[in-house]
Amino acid sequence: MNAARAKNMVVLRDATFVSLLAVLTVQSLRQWVGDRYLVPSGSMEPVLHGDPVTGDMVFVDKTAQAADRQRLDLVVVVHPEEPGQQMVKRLAARGDVAAECWINIDQGDLWLGDDPNQLQREQKDPLLARSMRALWAVAEGRAVVEPRLDLTACSANGALPPLASTAEEARSLLRTRRGNRRGRALPTGCIGTAHAVDASCIDATGVHAPVGADVNVTDCGIELDITALDGELLATIDSRAGALTFHWRPSSGRVVLWRDGVDLASATVRVAAMPAHVEFGLLDGRAFFWLAGEPAAWLVPLEPRWTAPAPGEAPPPVRTLVHVGCVGKAAGLQWRRLAVFRDVFAWRDPIVGMPGQPSSWPRNVPPGHWFLLGDSAFDSRDSRQFGPVPAATFLGLPRAVLGPWPRTRWVGQ
Repeated sequence: MNAARAKNMVVLRDATFVSLLAVLTVQSLRQWVGDRYLVPSGSMEPVLHGDPVTGDMVFVDKTAQAADRQRLDLVVVVHPEEPGQQMVKRLAARGDVAAECWINIDQGDLWLGDDPNQLQREQKDPLLARSMRALWAVAEGRAVVEPRLDLTACSANGALPPLASTAEEARSLLRTRRGNRRGRALPTGCIGTAHAVDASCIDATGVHAPVGADVNVTDCGIELDITALDGELLATIDSRAGALTFHWRPSSGRVVLWRDGVDLASATVRVAAMPAHVEFGLLDGRAFFWLAGEPAAWLVPLEPRWTAPAPGEAPPPVRTLVHVGCVGKAAGLQWRRLAVFRDVFAWRDPIVGMPGQPSSWPRNVPPGHWFLLGDSAFDSRDSRQFGPVPAATFLGLPRAVLGPWPRTRWVGQ
């Protein structure tokens, strides 16, 4: 009896030791290696879906070092307003010991520098910054009903007939279109956005989130999967400042950028066979065109081209449409998928102060501090409200979404 009791005590002792060791191991791993974090709000849509119950469960890599973090990285830090809580944001600016850092937000873009009077626009690479794109509208073929897209120019089988037989004829049509915008938003023979692209997006669950729908954007574009193209492609970003059209000849690889039908720049990419994937748009003051398989996108810096409003007048509102068409005498364009995207939009709440009162922008980011922004600018509380946060509050990097199961994925940095 005593022997059995002693044996049970040994088993209980060993089980207790193993359980305690397991708990200590798990806690140590959570403290020093990685932990889980439930995204509670929509401040990082669409890269991370937030909800107090069904939000993305993110794996946070705690082996990452704060000193290695770069601008535009996603970071998890201690919440400055809620002790014991975490938050995930994007690192918009960092204060270094070597120089002062200032940040401003203007027309959806970030402006940075060490002198508040001489800031420069942050210019992202359109391919490296794909994780910062917000999907705005998608059509998988002609049958899809998407109110933000106008696909009426396609035939019943989904093909897009040529809008002109020659490039010169197409130039003339675009120039005429600039002077007459009544009726349909797009030029006849084109498919694309049914109205101006705004700051709303399709969230991580595939639902169109209306937050930001009352603010139009400039930086947007199209991803197009082409199954067949008998002719030449016209890819246009149409804004208040003019219609920028990439005229692409797949047979020669020649790409010419028009502004309102007049040559602005040209380049040569590889000769393309069908099917092909093309991306184009505006990003941080540059127009870009990319053909899948090319090592980099073709970038064209743009000089501002609009007339300043008269004293006392408001500037003209932002209005950007994107669309595609084709030129030729035969079948035209057949496509499989058309997706309109916009860049992450930065928003500075307009604050009306007393006459003579200095503006709160640009903001200074002290050494050892980070200025953090949420990707969903209209649904985020971040450094715009509570100021820069110490880099020492860094907890880790969001590496992957662990669940819910349908949304499991790696998180792009």
